[in-house]
Amino acid sequence: MSDPQIEKLLIVQDRDTSLQKIEQELDRIPLERAAIEKLIQSEEANTEAASQALKEKEVQRHELDVEVKSKEAALARFRTQQLEIKKNDDYRAMTLQIEQTEAEISQLEEQEIELMLEIDTQRESFEAEKALIDKRIEVQRNEITLLGEREANLKASIDAAKSALDKCRDDADAGYLEHYDRVRTLTKRAPYVVPIEAHKCGGCHLRVSNEVSKAAMVPGEPHFCDQCARMVYA
Repeated sequence: MSDPQIEKLLIVQDRDTSLQKIEQELDRIPLERAAIEKLIQSEEANTEAASQALKEKEVQRHELDVEVKSKEAALARFRTQQLEIKKNDDYRAMTLQIEQTEAEISQLEEQEIELMLEIDTQRESFEAEKALIDKRIEVQRNEITLLGEREANLKASIDAAKSALDKCRDDADAGYLEHYDRVRTLTKRAPYVVPIEAHKCGGCHLRVSNEVSKAAMVPGEPHFCDQCARMVYA
């Protein structure tokens, strides 16, 4: 390569792609932050759901306890009333009522014991899982902090990258720059200025015509790949 303007454009391209990388990283940070925040929200929602399920079990246990106490109070009344009954039929009916209430209390107490065991097991599982979730959330929040630091560093470096690009553009030929900017607009990604090697474009890797291959050896004007329109040099 002997075209000094191509050499200058290659420097422009290097500074340009460096700036693009910074901008792309900056664009990714809000997406990465949002993804991590979504994970945290999901973790917190899972913890809240498990906590709510445990609270509901506690409410059920309390309701059973209230029902047991209510029936115990009724049982006490029945026994007091039984002492005042004179007729055998009424006495037997009250005895049956007492036995039925005692059976109901026994059944409720069994349910309460089973529920208390479930609560203990569920609470133990909840606390163990919550400890793991809290650790994961701590790691995720640290990742958000690091993203913020990286974002600040990138924002601090972007002005220097823009300044370096502007300086290189000032040194380049205006006509060559116009073609460079056009190729940059047409081409989806860098590089925009590439060598021809073995009659193939260094950008699209397709074979260029003989005319383009020969013309690229002549300095003084820009040449383009007839496949992808990138600027080429030999």
